[in-house]
Amino acid sequence: MFRVLIMVILILSGVLNSTSSALAGKMKKGEFLVLVYHGIVEKPKDKFTVSKKEFVKQMEYLKTHGFNPVSIDGILKAGRGEGELPSKPVLLAFDDGYLSYKEFIVPVLEEFGYPSVVAISATIVETPPKALPEPTMSWEEIREVASKRLVEVVSHSYGMHRGIQYNSVGNTGPAFSLLAYDPVTRTYETEKEYTKRVEDDFERQEDAFMRHLGFKPRAIVWPYGEYTATSRQIAVRRGYKLCFTSEEGYADIDSPYETRRNFVLNTPMDEFIEMVNQSSKYQYFMRAVQVDLDLIYDPDSYEKTDWNLGRLIDRLVAMKVNVVFLQAFSDPDGDGNVKSVYFPNRVLPMKADLFSHAVHQIRIRDMEVYAWMPVLSIALPGGKLNKELYVMSRSGDKKSWYKRLSPFSGMAKETMRRLYEDLAAHSLIHGVLFQDDAYLTDYEDYSPAALAEYRKRFGTDLRDENIDEDPELMKQWTRYKTGVLVDFTKSLMESVRKYRPNVKFARNIYASVVTNPESELWFAQDYSLFLGNYDYVVLMTYPEMERVRKPSVWLEKLVEVTKKERNALKKTVFKLQSYDWRKKTWIDDGKLINRIRDLTAAGGIHIAYYPDNLWKDRPALRVIRLEMSTQDYPFFPTKGMKRKGDNK
Repeated sequence: MFRVLIMVILILSGVLNSTSSALAGKMKKGEFLVLVYHGIVEKPKDKFTVSKKEFVKQMEYLKTHGFNPVSIDGILKAGRGEGELPSKPVLLAFDDGYLSYKEFIVPVLEEFGYPSVVAISATIVETPPKALPEPTMSWEEIREVASKRLVEVVSHSYGMHRGIQYNSVGNTGPAFSLLAYDPVTRTYETEKEYTKRVEDDFERQEDAFMRHLGFKPRAIVWPYGEYTATSRQIAVRRGYKLCFTSEEGYADIDSPYETRRNFVLNTPMDEFIEMVNQSSKYQYFMRAVQVDLDLIYDPDSYEKTDWNLGRLIDRLVAMKVNVVFLQAFSDPDGDGNVKSVYFPNRVLPMKADLFSHAVHQIRIRDMEVYAWMPVLSIALPGGKLNKELYVMSRSGDKKSWYKRLSPFSGMAKETMRRLYEDLAAHSLIHGVLFQDDAYLTDYEDYSPAALAEYRKRFGTDLRDENIDEDPELMKQWTRYKTGVLVDFTKSLMESVRKYRPNVKFARNIYASVVTNPESELWFAQDYSLFLGNYDYVVLMTYPEMERVRKPSVWLEKLVEVTKKERNALKKTVFKLQSYDWRKKTWIDDGKLINRIRDLTAAGGIHIAYYPDNLWKDRPALRVIRLEMSTQDYPFFPTKGMKRKGDNK
């Protein structure tokens, strides 16, 4: 029972954490709104169940305000170009097949003339869990409602509406979207075994539908909204026409396999009205802390490590941030050369199976977790292929001072793709933060792969004198390197999306690249290009690192520069340094607070800082929470600001 409860909290925290600011606006042609309900009872006892009285009021609101409920048939026909959706189209969906659907919901909807969809899991029908808000329909009752003209019964999986153990610690997560862990054999499920498990579930569900209802479902509602590219491919191959997720916002007839849904909760009527009109007044803003797992890992005791994790989470909860950039790798020396990671993988040694557990524990506290990952700076075991794979400096026979894989190397790309795929397969992350190691100086890259690419691109060998004496050629080569680095990260994004189709991606960028466009030559980074390729650009706003004399003026100027790019403020995270690495001292808490205020006063929306040390209480919790709390923050310029999901 406890695990079931935690499972619901885990998944719905992700569902409810979708940004509401992205929802505002009128429906475009081809878009429609999906409203999803669970139980409908006389007196709701939880936020996921709606009262019968409120449900009728909601249907009346749709009727009197010009909304037009549509069927799956209407959506599919519009998608084929055989007609158009009516104005303000709404699809009414109901999960789990509760008895109230037959006895109350369908009769009410028939009075309004509204079509609806009900998602059924054969396992729930045949062996209903004890912890349900109301009884579920039997197959006979489902067959009765399926015969009605305005009802369509779809799949909710056969037996995937449950949690499975997915790490050695014992955490459970959505069965469709994770590789299972077997505590008896202490092994992880392989991709082949996962694929077979998914195929078998589809087969058993379709067989149950045929035996009891006489047809196969043509749509699936992913349990908890979680799925993978593999499960989606299987659904498409088996002839499914729609796949429903738990991403909020408008669905689109041109994206039937990523059909968004909006959960109707036990909330006041004004919040229902806000949802159906997609007119949320709350703008999302990020308050993020970048956290080192190395700081809590104890090599001698798992129990001590877990205790340390608890203390870290207590600090994050007290701070009331909404995003954590969490270290997924180990770098105790701080030299940037990653030799091990905190998750199972095929590339580097696993220091401890810690990352997925930490993500799980943070996520159920209503915070989003981005995996902070290296892009190029890993030290492969053995070192036999180093000369072929690593970035070379201008001399041509030496590695760069900062060891990184060459983004020009196909083998390096495939190596990192495997690492990122394994990260996604074993953790329920919300996003990925690309480390600032994805750069190339004007003296790089002279690796064999880079030299071959230069020859292919420019038709000649890369020679120092050529690019030194021809600024235009240097500019072209730098721009090409910048694009190669972006393409390299996009390849990693594809690998992550295999298991986490809806994650977001952020990439670190040096402040000088924003303030001085000429500095692209030094790093092969470009702010405008980043804005167009990532969900967020994390601007390393480090006054001490940049040796700024007047930080307040510099910060204000930095914000003003970002404003020149369209929609840049909504995608830029200003990450401040809380430690002076040159002087090896912590930044004064008062200075840090004032810098956050300088950024927000100038118009900055998203704020982060790094590093954080819970053992030294730096920055001081009682001080830093004044500006980092998403619940108590008093200075943000938009009135009525809330944490994501608070109004859902």
